[in-house]
Amino acid sequence: MFLTAEDGMILGPIAYILGLILNFIYNLLYSGGAVNLGLVIILFTIIVKLIMSPLTFKQQKSAKINAYIQPEIEVIKKKYKNKKDQETMIKINEETQAVYKKYGTSMASGCLPALIQMPIIFALYRVIQNIPAYVDKVKDLYIPIANGVVEDKGFSKTLIDFVDKNKITGANTAVKNMEKLIKDGTTPDANNVIDILANFSSSNWDAFQKLMSDNGDVVSAIVANVPHIQQINTFLFGINIAEAPGWKISPALVIPLAAGLFQFLSSKILQNPQQTQGNDMANSMMKSMIYTMPLFSIVMCVGMPAGVGIYWTLSSVVTLVIQLVINFYYNHADLEKIIAKSVAKADKKRAKKGNKKSLMDRVIEKSTGQSADTMSAAEKAQFVNSMSSKNLRNYDSSTINNNPNRGNISSKANILLNYDEQKNKGGDK
Repeated sequence: MFLTAEDGMILGPIAYILGLILNFIYNLLYSGGAVNLGLVIILFTIIVKLIMSPLTFKQQKSAKINAYIQPEIEVIKKKYKNKKDQETMIKINEETQAVYKKYGTSMASGCLPALIQMPIIFALYRVIQNIPAYVDKVKDLYIPIANGVVEDKGFSKTLIDFVDKNKITGANTAVKNMEKLIKDGTTPDANNVIDILANFSSSNWDAFQKLMSDNGDVVSAIVANVPHIQQINTFLFGINIAEAPGWKISPALVIPLAAGLFQFLSSKILQNPQQTQGNDMANSMMKSMIYTMPLFSIVMCVGMPAGVGIYWTLSSVVTLVIQLVINFYYNHADLEKIIAKSVAKADKKRAKKGNKKSLMDRVIEKSTGQSADTMSAAEKAQFVNSMSSKNLRNYDSSTINNNPNRGNISSKANILLNYDEQKNKGGDK
């Protein structure tokens, strides 16, 4: 389920924790009498980005170390320049991995923190998109209206038609979820109704009140609660954070434009030419991202609720500030000491692991009874080739005929091998 409270196995627990933080911030501001969801989103984004900053710092540290060792990697590439045979590829890989291990890093070390951050970012987006599911006091404002709607006969069709007629794009996913529940034979509940109501603008509420004029409970609940809902949803210059800015000229259009600007600045600051030295494809991709991502941010924030746009914009602002701090630190830090610590850590890790062999070396030793340490890269390559060939030959035609996966790559390769053997035999006669 995309809206209401996120209940996925991975995103669910993360969204729950983020929801607790959001709820705490709202209650804190509520007790101070200055509650506003725009301000809540700003504080929430800053706090969560600061919590995630150690991952960003680690990612940048790995990037700096990898940039530092690039000259050694380039020496290995030049050493085997214009050689593409399998033996050379194995040598290049072994020597390259040895360099990375020496410095306690890897080609993917900078990607790991980014991968860890991805589910957090997705969960953040979902929490911001449906605040009533995570902030109790906000949900309490919608519950009387939603309960009244649920008691109305045919409420699902009424809501779906209302969203379609008024082009409430922010509620499209909630409507699809409601339609899926109906198709599966499940009656939508108040939570599903709140998912839709949370995307209403001021004009939508006026139109909805007229539509439900025959339902006294709903009208009474709207009159009693909507003024409070609009109050907490109204941000600077009268921007309704539940409403998408759209392409019309309005104060809300500042949000997507700011999102694009700060996305561009943060991308520019994040650019590190040393990391892509000698890699034309990586350089081209990085330059392309600098300009395409801001445009993507603008388009997304134009069509999403302004509250999501505020989060998106401020996220880029905080990322920019954190990156400037990291750059300042590394520009004044002793990189040699950082590298020395990384090398010492790598040595300690290797000593702890002992002489544990790679998976390929263990397979070689088990199959041949010979120590992999005494074999050259060429001999290892020959072993891999012989094993591949042996496995294909053992996959005989009777196996192929009885195989439910007949026609797969292995079977076709075996047919080619058998054909070559028959052809060679025929040529010998």
